[in-house]
This record gives sequence, structure tokens and C-alpha cells, in this order.
Amino acid sequence: MYIKYPHSFRRNLKLLATGTACIVGSFLIGIQTAGDVQPVSLIQAGGIPFAGDVDGSGTVDVSDVLIILEVAQGYESATTDQLKADPNEDGQLTVDDAMRILSKLSLQ
Repeated sequence: MYIKYPHSFRRNLKLLATGTACIVGSFLIGIQTAGDVQPVSLIQAGGIPFAGDVDGSGTVDVSDVLIILEVAQGYESATTDQLKADPNEDGQLTVDDAMRILSKLSLQ
């Protein structure tokens, strides 16, 4: 026995099939490419060019050390740009970062 469906039902069925195929296809493509994501370094992301230059002056000096110590002691909050200039790139400004800069400055 043949059942005749209205034209709108067939059109909706085609739309449903196309939509399902698109969703499943995009899901499968996303699963295949998810492992190909590479992290972006801070320099590529447009960060401050000098590690340790937390004041953005273009040079690493004692004023950068003072800012790091103020952040480490909780007197100031670190900005995003200051965190991008983190000397050891661990995402935190600590006393270790200040010591690292001071040791480099003493060698110059």
C-alpha cells in the first residue's frame, strides 16, 4: 500500500536530513581537527616583546623589579600586559621573577 504524503512533509523531511548531515559532518570534522590545535606564544599573540618589561618602557630595569615586588606582595594587581611580560613565563609575578631580573641586571 502506497501512502501519499503532502509536499510540505517531504520538504521538511529533506530539510531534517540535510540538517542532520551538516551537524554530524561538522561534529566529525571537529573531532578530527581538535588534536591539531597549537598553542600561541605570547610574542605571536602581540605581547610585550621583552620578558621582564612589566612597565612597558622597552627596557628591563629596576622599576620593573619594583612593580613585580608590589604585585607579589599584593599591593597592586597585575594587568594582562604585565602577566605577558612574566620573566619565567609561568603566568604569575613572584619574588622569583624579581630575583631573576636583578641577577640579569647585575651581570650587565
